[in-house]
Amino acid sequence: MLLSEEKNPCLNENEFLGLDKACLSVLNENPYPLTLYSILDACHVKNCYGLEWQILPPNSNTTLVTEAKLPLHIYYKSLNGTQYCHTTFNFRQYGRYGWNLTENGCSSIYTFYESWNPYLPILAAFMIFMFLATVFATSSTIIRTVKLFRRRESGERDDVARLQDSDSASPLIINISKTASRLQSVDAFRGIAILLMIFVNNGGGKYYFFEHSPWNGLTVADLVLPWFAWIMGFMIVKSVRVSLQLSISRSRIMLRHIRRTLILIFLGLMINSQRKYTLWDLRFSGILQLLAITYFICASIETIFLKPQRSFQGILLQYGRFVFLSDIFDSWPQWLIIISIMTIHTLLTFLLQVPGCPTGYLGPGGYDHYGDFVNCTGGAAGYVDRLVLGKHMYNETENLIFGHTLPHDPEGIMNTLSAILIVYLGVHAGRIFFTYYQCTAKMIRWFIWSLVTGLLAGILCNFKQENGLIPINKNMMSLSYVFATTSFAFLLFTVLHFLIDYKKWWSGAPFIYAGANPILLFVGHYLTMGLFPWTWKTMGSETHTSWLIMNLWTTVLWNLIAYGLYIREIIISI
Repeated sequence: MLLSEEKNPCLNENEFLGLDKACLSVLNENPYPLTLYSILDACHVKNCYGLEWQILPPNSNTTLVTEAKLPLHIYYKSLNGTQYCHTTFNFRQYGRYGWNLTENGCSSIYTFYESWNPYLPILAAFMIFMFLATVFATSSTIIRTVKLFRRRESGERDDVARLQDSDSASPLIINISKTASRLQSVDAFRGIAILLMIFVNNGGGKYYFFEHSPWNGLTVADLVLPWFAWIMGFMIVKSVRVSLQLSISRSRIMLRHIRRTLILIFLGLMINSQRKYTLWDLRFSGILQLLAITYFICASIETIFLKPQRSFQGILLQYGRFVFLSDIFDSWPQWLIIISIMTIHTLLTFLLQVPGCPTGYLGPGGYDHYGDFVNCTGGAAGYVDRLVLGKHMYNETENLIFGHTLPHDPEGIMNTLSAILIVYLGVHAGRIFFTYYQCTAKMIRWFIWSLVTGLLAGILCNFKQENGLIPINKNMMSLSYVFATTSFAFLLFTVLHFLIDYKKWWSGAPFIYAGANPILLFVGHYLTMGLFPWTWKTMGSETHTSWLIMNLWTTVLWNLIAYGLYIREIIISI
């Protein structure tokens, strides 16, 4: 829409241009009017029609406000409807550009003024955090060195030696704290996931790569939920093994799983009820609900089929030369069930008949494919959710790229089925941890799983964002998305285990604090979202810098709360 000169921020310095906006001056040198069309390039490559943007009067210079978040595809039509000058350009925020349309065609888009890089605040924040981390690590090292030097100078002996000298007959009492007995690489992994989730959910500085992908593709935000589900699966193995070693019956363990599942579902419904709702349109699905159901299924399978831990000699006698695959052979019944579930999910995705839609459609509807599949959003997954959940589902229907779409739930029924594989791959990572004793043996296997799942994801999506057999898609939690995100999970955990548990070069701080109380931070940040002192309304014009500062502060504040709980050994679990 063309704004008046008083309201157009490209012509009036008193008006704020807005986040991810730029100015484009289009010079029409033709003696007749032209119609300018535009569409985000991500939609154009999916065969979307351009949307009418502006009618350009003859022999005129028209200044427009344009998108500067994603590449924009623009062209114009003459009076007879012929299309000319299809051009894709990535405008930069607050930049000023020009485009000349002549009788013989058009010029390239040229730059009057290109503003400073909008990503510099991220670089500045990264450098500040790295500086603070370096100062903290250096000061901690200096303090420990000074204390050690003073002890040696004064001839002070350690606590154990003094106890033995004073009373050799008295028993040695060692207090093991809750935090000291935790696996720090797990807490660090979980802390990274929950802090990234808090940062993203609160705005992520309003940068597009800290938002979920509009449809196909993978952003930083798309990694959060799978990582949280994966590490949850990892800890299932520890929980079940410890319970069985304490002679707790499998039926009692199942009751614990049911209890935890119901609590997670209740917390998820409580979070959903923050929005305006009635009992007739309360959203049933959600992140915690998905985690609860996938947890229950994977934990139940593991509880029923988990074999007692055996000695290496016993495993060697059973598997012989294939002992290096004992983690897989020991869990073949579990894998058989998981593969069956994934087969059902895949068959439903590609064979279920959706009224008015092609079989196996995986697109977003809306403008996609020239609007021919406007009622097919999400294919089989979207259809099942709309059929079963009705009004009790995620009702966001405006897509950044594809316009108006039908309701579809990113944590719906079909997505929950595919998320089971994410959790179970985490379960298998945990099984590797408890099956093999050498750190190198564990890390090699995790790294191989990272390569295998990454390769499977690439094959399914044809190593492209579009036009693969199964594109990487968070909204539908596609099979390629499951493999891609778990590949990163295996890789990240391998690195953390190497640095923290194996080499002990890093304690995992500050992420271990948030990782010790993830559910508390998850629920807490949702309930306090938009409240002071976590967030506030910015003074004056909103910028990426102001949003980034506020969102980073929100994340840091929650981690400070987690740190306070950690040093007091307050661990809240369900």
